[in-house]
Amino acid sequence: MNIGIIGNGKMGKRIAEVTEEYQHQPLTLSQSLQATDTLTFEQTPAVIIDFSHPDGLEKILQYSQTHGVPLVIGTTGYTEEQFAQIAEAAQTIPVLYSANFSLGIMVMNRLIKQAAQDLVTWQIELIEKHHSQKKDAPSGTAKRLVETLQSVRDLTPVYQWTDQPREDQQIGVHSLRAGSFPGEHEVIFATKDEVLSVKHEAFSNRIFAEGAVQASIWLTEQSAGLYQLEDLFEPRGGA
Repeated sequence: MNIGIIGNGKMGKRIAEVTEEYQHQPLTLSQSLQATDTLTFEQTPAVIIDFSHPDGLEKILQYSQTHGVPLVIGTTGYTEEQFAQIAEAAQTIPVLYSANFSLGIMVMNRLIKQAAQDLVTWQIELIEKHHSQKKDAPSGTAKRLVETLQSVRDLTPVYQWTDQPREDQQIGVHSLRAGSFPGEHEVIFATKDEVLSVKHEAFSNRIFAEGAVQASIWLTEQSAGLYQLEDLFEPRGGA
């Protein structure tokens, strides 16, 4: 199977390596995403994996819809308007979006939701660390974790520290950018005499590449719709 890969950075190269290990053929763009208005591949891919830049979204969606190609998106930093464009495209093609393709993060997301439900009076803080070249802050994964917590608790994110004590219904979100951190996320639940920490560390970007390739193979068998990584393990309509 031909898998189109958009994004020629570290993640794009790693995805190409993993694609070959899975006995599939990686395809790259004939011209760079920035250098052309219309995307072209040497052959039409069976599915596309996008780890590029938010600015290229419109061109990528146009290609996928024109050619009926399922699309896996791992790019972060989208605006609300761009997320609406993704949802609209998913009405005609299968689209899977995830800010993080780690299976460990998927489980972490479930754990913090349960903790937030059970520890209703505890304060919550989130710390995320990434390499110094990462462009968006907080990370897409951090935003996803905050949304999960907000689904069960009335929480207001605070991204900049001020000279005021943290209020009960606030969650501090702290972004660190230094060195070559592949990615670290920690959610801390704290009360007067107890602290519970749920932490995930990524030591290589291979885990994200492998998750994206697995998702792309799965997506080729799905009908039009907007999917998330959890759907690989909890299919819609299942028991």
